[in-house]
Amino acid sequence: MQEKTKIYQLTYQMENVTGRVTINGFVITEMEGKVGSGTAALNPWLTGENEVKAEVTKADPSQPAAFLFGVSVKEQGDIMSTTDPGSLFSLELKDPDFSTNGKASAAKRFKSTFDFGRHLSEAGQSQESDILPYARKVHALFAKKDAEGILRESEVRINDYSKAFGGVDMKTELQRYLTEELFKAKLNPLNPAALRAVAVGPNKTIWHVFNGKDELIKAKSSDGSTLEMSVYIGLLDGKLKVVR
Repeated sequence: MQEKTKIYQLTYQMENVTGRVTINGFVITEMEGKVGSGTAALNPWLTGENEVKAEVTKADPSQPAAFLFGVSVKEQGDIMSTTDPGSLFSLELKDPDFSTNGKASAAKRFKSTFDFGRHLSEAGQSQESDILPYARKVHALFAKKDAEGILRESEVRINDYSKAFGGVDMKTELQRYLTEELFKAKLNPLNPAALRAVAVGPNKTIWHVFNGKDELIKAKSSDGSTLEMSVYIGLLDGKLKVVR
């Protein structure tokens, strides 16, 4: 019998906080001051030696705040509740942990069997001026609805996601999403003057690209809903690629 894929799962519960949780320097989730809970799979962002970090601020400085988060290791197919405590670890920020300016943070390192460091922490050094022309090329592929071109530039991302989730056919999944959903929506035009890239990741060698305040790829469907695709670019073996 084939061994089930391990899923490294973040869970969090929040009260009166805004902020974000990162894994190895990549934003995995953001909070906007509400009471609630959430969960996110970490697999594609793991580098073998990992750090998960929460950086939060009181949404209403006059009210108590709290933030609880943790990481669990599950098998693919297991049911995961957003209120489950982390089986690997849990960290809690209580109201007294928030400073006088309303800020608090906590971090934890952990090891994982998944290691995508070659594509995330070991990417080559590059400059924003190198990234932006390539980002324009990627946006143009979406504007032309060139599925094959997008799949070709996203090969690293596709292969890593397939491995991260137990051999799922991510190429077919991405192609279906493009042709059946994203290409049927109206793509936001590129504003070259507002195009920017932010260095992220363990060594700040991966670039998260934005079209102004929005993700590089953002579109509006006929029913008014919004479709987004984040684009992370890295220099691998001397060539720029969409790594996530």
